[in-house]
Order: sequence, then C-alpha cells, then structure tokens
Amino acid sequence: ACRLNWNCHICGRKGKNMQNSNTIEKRSQSTRQMVYMGVAIALCVVATMVLIPMPGGAMVHMGSAALYIIGIVFGRWVGAVGGGIGSMIFDAIVGLTGYTPFSLVIKGVAGYLVGYFGHTPNRRPSYGRVLIATLIASLWTLAGYVVAWWAVIGSWQTAIANIPFSLMTSALGIVVALAVGPKLYELIHKKK
Repeated sequence: ACRLNWNCHICGRKGKNMQNSNTIEKRSQSTRQMVYMGVAIALCVVATMVLIPMPGGAMVHMGSAALYIIGIVFGRWVGAVGGGIGSMIFDAIVGLTGYTPFSLVIKGVAGYLVGYFGHTPNRRPSYGRVLIATLIASLWTLAGYVVAWWAVIGSWQTAIANIPFSLMTSALGIVVALAVGPKLYELIHKKK
C-alpha cells in the first residue's frame, strides 16, 4: 500500500490527505481568510492615517470607512480582526498606547457587527442592509470611545466634547461604505 499523502502516480491510490476532496478546499479557504485578515489589518492602519479636514478645524480619518467596507465585503471575522488589530496597531504607532486595548475591542466588535449585519454570502448586499450595519457599528463605536476617552483622559466633559468628531468620522465612513462596499463586494465575489 502506498503511504504517500497525495495521489500516487505509481500505484494510482489516493493518499490519506486526498481521500476527502474537501480537505484541500478547506485549507485553501482558511489560507484565503488569513490573507484577507492580513490585508484588512494593513488597510485599517493606513486608512486611519488618512486625515481629512472638516469645517471648524476638525480632522476625521478614513479608518471607519475601511473597517465598514472590509466587514461588508469579507464578513464578520475578517472585519473583526482587521478592525480590532488594525486600529490597535495604529494607536501604538502614533503613541496613543492608552487606547490600544480599547481600540482592539471597540473596533473589533464594530467590524464584527458590520460583517454580521452587512455581509450577505453569495449575493451583493443591499444599500439598506449596509446602512443599517454601519449605523449599528457607528453607535457601538461612539459608546465605546466615550468610555475610552473618559477612562484614558479622566474627564467626562472631554469625552462628551469628542462626540461630534466621532460622529463626523462615522458619517464619512458610512457614505464611503455605501458608495464602495456593495460594488466592491460584487467585483471581488464575481463568479468565474
């Protein structure tokens, strides 16, 4: 008997790893998910560094837009890992280390929520679904960061004063996610 772990070209028998044709497919899907997660982490870090000036001197970032799009296109687990770890890494890079554990949890859950409510396997998500998913994630993020600001800064007044900037960042993210998310989903998941 052949002891190879693949199809033997000598005796024609299937090795133990090839007896179940789903084994390779499962490994391929797992590898693909890991690659998506790595790209999602990098995209969230870079997008959060993209600052956009708003009226009144405020600056908002594109990190929420990236997080929302990732959740819509790739689902809850890629959204959770990309958003949580990506935001945590950003905080560490720019020296906001007091926020790193908060960002891991807040943005990780936000990515999960967008993926859970906004991602639709095997079909393009509707704009209504994307809007609801991003609004849920935005409200979670706002509540989470109010607590984080209070915990790190130690002032409820400052935490409350930061709410408009959080809302602007989320609003920008929602608009970009609505414009890009469903179309990108369709491009990436196009049947070959």
